[in-house]
Amino acid sequence: MRRKAGNRLEDIAEAAVACFTDMGIKRTQMADVARTAGVSAGTLYLYVASKEALFHLAILRVCDRPLDKLALPLTDPGIEETVAVYAARVAEVAEWPALRAARAPGARPGHETLVAIGGELYDMLHEARRAIWLLDHCAREIPAFDSLLSTDMRGHYRDDIAAVALKAAGRTGTPNAAIRLAARLAIEIIAWAAMHRMKETPANLIDGLDEAGARKTATESFAAVVLAAAGGN
Repeated sequence: MRRKAGNRLEDIAEAAVACFTDMGIKRTQMADVARTAGVSAGTLYLYVASKEALFHLAILRVCDRPLDKLALPLTDPGIEETVAVYAARVAEVAEWPALRAARAPGARPGHETLVAIGGELYDMLHEARRAIWLLDHCAREIPAFDSLLSTDMRGHYRDDIAAVALKAAGRTGTPNAAIRLAARLAIEIIAWAAMHRMKETPANLIDGLDEAGARKTATESFAAVVLAAAGGN
């Protein structure tokens, strides 16, 4: 196997990210990626051996893994390895010190704690937005990715946030379905502000909204939604 470095592999990786994010795995064809990257189909096969390998390259790219030492043409390592790369990246960016502290026995979280938890979520989603956009479109086509998204990246933190909201409202017990739904909706508030608004067309942009303003409004709204659902003031 030969090794290639330089901008062409990066261009192909970026094209793969764009195509898989826009069209998913089944609809994306090698020709689509070649065209987006500005290379011929023959040239593309010098860098990746298959569409599965191309998807792995896209995952490496959005997970900030180095590409310059890859043996080319890149072959498909198997979906388990591709999922493992993504899961490792999730573990790297998912830092929740405020959430962990609020979940500890005896902790008495309040509104400001919920704002801090919203800030942790905001920063994580903002940093990892390209990886999340890609997974959002492709997860349903790969059960292992769907499980990672729905359980490790959504359900687990949704329920933790609901539990903290209950504590912040001065209540005990297990969060009911309404509080868990509110936590899920609050997560979506953060998700839209931290990443999805960046895909808005110019006509839909909010004039005068800067990054600091988006973060502050989103985190305050996040706290208000979950606290109100839990019965707090």
